[in-house]
Amino acid sequence: MSGALTRKVGIIGASRMVATSVNVLVANMFLSRYLDRVEYGTFQQTWFLTHMILEISLLGIPVGLLYFLPKLSEGEHKGLLLRLGATLAVVGAVVAALIWAGAPAIAARFSNVALEKTLRIFSLYALFALPGLPIDSFLIARNRHARLGVITVIHSLLLVAAVVLPATLGLPLAAILWAIAGYGLVKTTLLVSGAYSTVRDATAERPAGFFRPFLAYSAPVGLNDLLRVVSRWLDKNIVSLYFTPETFAVYANGAIEIPFVNVFAGAISSVVIPEFSRLSSAGDKGALIRLWHRAILKTAALLLPLFIFLMATAPSFLVFLFSESYRASTAPFRVYLILLPLRCATYTPVLLALGRSRLVAVGALADVIVNLALSIALIPKLGYLGPAVATVATTYAQAAFYLWRATAILDLKWRTIFPWTDLGRLAFLAALPGPILLAGELSDLSPFLSLVVGTLLYFPPFLVLTWKFGPFGEADKSALARTAARVLRRK
Repeated sequence: MSGALTRKVGIIGASRMVATSVNVLVANMFLSRYLDRVEYGTFQQTWFLTHMILEISLLGIPVGLLYFLPKLSEGEHKGLLLRLGATLAVVGAVVAALIWAGAPAIAARFSNVALEKTLRIFSLYALFALPGLPIDSFLIARNRHARLGVITVIHSLLLVAAVVLPATLGLPLAAILWAIAGYGLVKTTLLVSGAYSTVRDATAERPAGFFRPFLAYSAPVGLNDLLRVVSRWLDKNIVSLYFTPETFAVYANGAIEIPFVNVFAGAISSVVIPEFSRLSSAGDKGALIRLWHRAILKTAALLLPLFIFLMATAPSFLVFLFSESYRASTAPFRVYLILLPLRCATYTPVLLALGRSRLVAVGALADVIVNLALSIALIPKLGYLGPAVATVATTYAQAAFYLWRATAILDLKWRTIFPWTDLGRLAFLAALPGPILLAGELSDLSPFLSLVVGTLLYFPPFLVLTWKFGPFGEADKSALARTAARVLRRK
C-alpha cells in the first residue's frame, strides 16, 4: 500500500483496536468476573442477538457508501447524509419494536426466561445505535480518518463507563443494559454530529441519478451482509438453541476471532475499497492486484506470528482474560484460531470493486446453508465444538470460491492471485521461534507471567528474522523506521 493508504489504515486500525479492547478486553473481562455464568451467558445472548439484527438492518449501506460517495459532490454528500439519517431513524424504530415484540418467543426458544427482559431493555440500544452505524463509512469515504479515529476512541471509553459504573455500585445486569442503551444514544450523537460538521457549509443537494444504481449495487451487498451476519452468528445461535446459558457463556468466550484481527482486516477493507473502485474504473487491474498483495503481506506480518503465539499460549490467554472459570473456553478458541491465517486477506473487496456483488451473495448463501447443515450434523459427535468446526470449514470453502471467481474475472492463475511465496516465507519465519513458547506454558507461572515470558521469548526473534529475511523491501523498512522515529520523538 502507498504511504497515504498505510496511514489511513493505521489511524482506523488503531482507533478500532481501542474499540475492540473495550468490547473484549474490558467489558467481557469485567463482566466475566462480575456476573455468574448464567447471567453472563444471558448478557452475551442479548448482545449478539441485538448486534446481529442491527448489522442485518444496514442492508449493504456502509459498503455502498464506500463505493459511491467518492463519485459525488460536496452538496450531494450533505443531502445524502440528511436522507440517510432520517431513513435509518425510522428503520431503528421498526427494529426496536420487532426486538421488543419478539423477546418472549426468543427467550422461550433459547430456554432462557431472563432473556425476555434483557432483550426488551436492549431494544432501546437498537433504536439509538442504528442511525450511527454507517457513519464510519461516510467519514472514511470523505477522508476524515483522523476525525473518525478520535470519535471512536471517545465513544469506546464511554462504553467502559456504561459497563463499569453500574457494576461498581452493585447494580444488577438490567442496570448495566440500561446504561449501555444510553451509551448507544451518545455514540450516535457523536458520530452524526462529527459527520455533519464536515459538510455543514455545503448546500444540500439530492444526488441526481444516484439512488437507483446505489440500490442496484447495495441490494446484493445487503443480501450478502445479511448472509454474512447470519453466518457470523450462526454457531452462537445453534449453541444457544441446543445448550444451556451457562454452557453458552463458556462457548462465547472461546468462539471468538482473536481481538484486533477483524479490526485490521476491516480497516484495510474500508480504506482499499474506494481505491479498488478507482483502479477498477480506470481499468488498471494490475495495480489493483499489486495493491491487494501489499495489503495481504502487511497483514500477514502481524497475523501469522499472532497465530503461532496464541495457539501455543491459549490456556493462559483465556484464563488471564476471563478467569479460571473459563479455562474450558480454550477448546473453541483454538478451533477459531484456525481462521487466523485466512484473515491475512479480505476476499470480497476485489469482487465488489469489479462490480460482482452477486457473486459475493452467492458465496455467502452457500456458506450459510452448508454451515447450518454441518453444525447440526457435528453436534452429536463433537458437542458444542461442532458449530465452531463447521464455521471454520465453511469459511475456508467460501474464501476458496471467491478466489476461484476472482482468478477467472481478472484472467489470472492461482499461482499469481496470491503472493504465495512471500506468504510461505513469513509463515516459516513465524514458526521458527514457536517452540520457545512451550517454556512458559509448561512451567508453573501464572497466566499473566506465562504470557509475558512468551512474548519476550518469541516476538524479538521473529522481528529480527523478518527484518533480515522477510519479503519486505527497503522502502517498507524505511517507512517503518520513520514511523518508529516519530513515535519516539513524541515520547
